[in-house]
Amino acid sequence: MPAATAISRSAITAQNFSEGGPSQASTYSVVRRVTMNGTVDVENATQMALVLGAFGAPLSSLRTSMVLTERMGMMRLRTVSATPVPNTESSVFDVTAKYDQLYTWNTGTGLAKLQVPVEVDLDATPRSVLMYRSPSFSTSPSANLNTTTDIGGTKVDYAGKPIQALISQMTMRISMIVDCSSQPSGAARTLVTVFDKVSTCSNKWNSAAFPHFSGANTVLCETGSVSHVRDEYYRATFNFRWDEWLLCEQQPKTDVWGKAALDASGAANTVTWKSNVRSAINLTSIFDLSSDPTLAQQIAREGSFITYP
Repeated sequence: MPAATAISRSAITAQNFSEGGPSQASTYSVVRRVTMNGTVDVENATQMALVLGAFGAPLSSLRTSMVLTERMGMMRLRTVSATPVPNTESSVFDVTAKYDQLYTWNTGTGLAKLQVPVEVDLDATPRSVLMYRSPSFSTSPSANLNTTTDIGGTKVDYAGKPIQALISQMTMRISMIVDCSSQPSGAARTLVTVFDKVSTCSNKWNSAAFPHFSGANTVLCETGSVSHVRDEYYRATFNFRWDEWLLCEQQPKTDVWGKAALDASGAANTVTWKSNVRSAINLTSIFDLSSDPTLAQQIAREGSFITYP
């Protein structure tokens, strides 16, 4: 029998589809029995490429047009393998292709589409501060606040030495899978897009309401990062912080020796608020990295798509 140059016929002999929750990929496996027009040398890469080509190139899409409105609409070919059928002189092969996607199917009232996962972690750990004055303050702390007059409150220092106290603080981590394949068309996101978003939002206050925080300038996006998951998928992670003092610190005015200037009672005479000045941005723009920003924000707020919208 001459060497094979093409596939003469093929037929699907087995299929399997598996769908998981937000933490599991949906998978589709399919087996084709492929008959070649000649003998294939399994150690010849060129000839084996003809066999494996029954499903196209790795990372090729399952559907001609990738869509979010169909359960298998964003699947790509991940692996393909071929096993010679015995007693066929290496002219017949069972070729197995495995497709998957990190998208999960979300269904609810007014909702039926694929969505990449969004994860949220919250941690309430108090922050240790040096306190000269305890509430109630005549001037409350706020973002970017730097005062020159006394903030009021109850004097709790001793001879200009502050006490160590704990104030409330909440950190929140929002992590989402980003598809950087520029699919589906019209909603392209690339690694450059992710990098720009991380760069733009890091070290910024929220200029508008943000999940779990209704007021502007109350939560800070401290840092952002991106890591490769596999193939076209990346993970973008943003770390946020809410602070009872909005990251302000109490600082006493000092005398000529650099020590806290004291009043007649022996306490710091004038205490001010000091903080780093940071700009603000609409932090909900991080959800633009997701396949559906509205749904991603809903999941970040409620932990589920069930109550969508």
